[in-house]
Amino acid sequence: MSNEHIRIKQVDAFTTKPFTGNPAGVVIHADGLSGEDMQRIAREMNLSETVFALKPTHEEADLRIRWFTPTQEVDLCGHATIALFHALAEEGEFGLEVDEDQSFLVETRSGLLAVDVEWLDMRPYVKFSLPLPRFFPFPDDIQVLCGALGLAEVELSPETKPLITDMGYVFIPVRDYDSLKTLEPNTHLLRKLKDRHDLTGFVVVTTDTGEQAIDWHMRFFAPSLGVDEDPVTGSANGPMAAFLWQSGKLDKRKSFFTFKAAQGRFVGRPGLITVQMGIKGGVVDELIIAGQAVTVMDGTLHMKG
Repeated sequence: MSNEHIRIKQVDAFTTKPFTGNPAGVVIHADGLSGEDMQRIAREMNLSETVFALKPTHEEADLRIRWFTPTQEVDLCGHATIALFHALAEEGEFGLEVDEDQSFLVETRSGLLAVDVEWLDMRPYVKFSLPLPRFFPFPDDIQVLCGALGLAEVELSPETKPLITDMGYVFIPVRDYDSLKTLEPNTHLLRKLKDRHDLTGFVVVTTDTGEQAIDWHMRFFAPSLGVDEDPVTGSANGPMAAFLWQSGKLDKRKSFFTFKAAQGRFVGRPGLITVQMGIKGGVVDELIIAGQAVTVMDGTLHMKG
């Protein structure tokens, strides 16, 4: 297609059921588009993320990808990566075929990511490693954070304190499912906290799931990125496993963990993420997120009238 007519898909990630999970715009042939073009397309799609696949500039990489929210380019997006590789497999790009596993090295603003496409029930099952997070104490009064999220301080987990990561996410553990459900964040106050501490995402989470198969429920707010609430966030659920390790909540004798995480219920778009974590020498050595997706729209975007 020419740059005037762009093939684009909308793919729901971390689900196999249309209209659930997290929707992403996907352009699998984005060469020739400028960064400004990509931003305009992302704004037009008005989804939390739109992903663009390009030829790599790094000699080791198989492809390059860029992620855009409606307002800016970001360094990493989990659900849009799942969506992209689902679409690539659906189109048979890179020789992808049902029940034939393949591995890719992907060039991104976060460095080179390893992505595996496996198959589950004849559908692509996409796994990839995330950069390992570093955690720091929340650098402000906890009351300020609670006020911005509409939380009472008593609703915070008594066992683990809020921590921020080098990606600008702040992890806020709450006591129970009800506290997560009844959050009433103030987007204006969250933006002010972003300006004060360069916090881009607010991750509110509980391990009180009431479900044996689910290890935690999460909500994610990033109004400064144009995302008031994200349905299912790969880049937050992966580090959540490391947060639990950092907080001393896990069995220190184990060297490998697999978690199931749920997100999106409170915005009517439930999704599930698998998170795997490897430990070496007492520290997190590997973080992997995995999930499936479903295409809900396939069309042509007209760049010129």
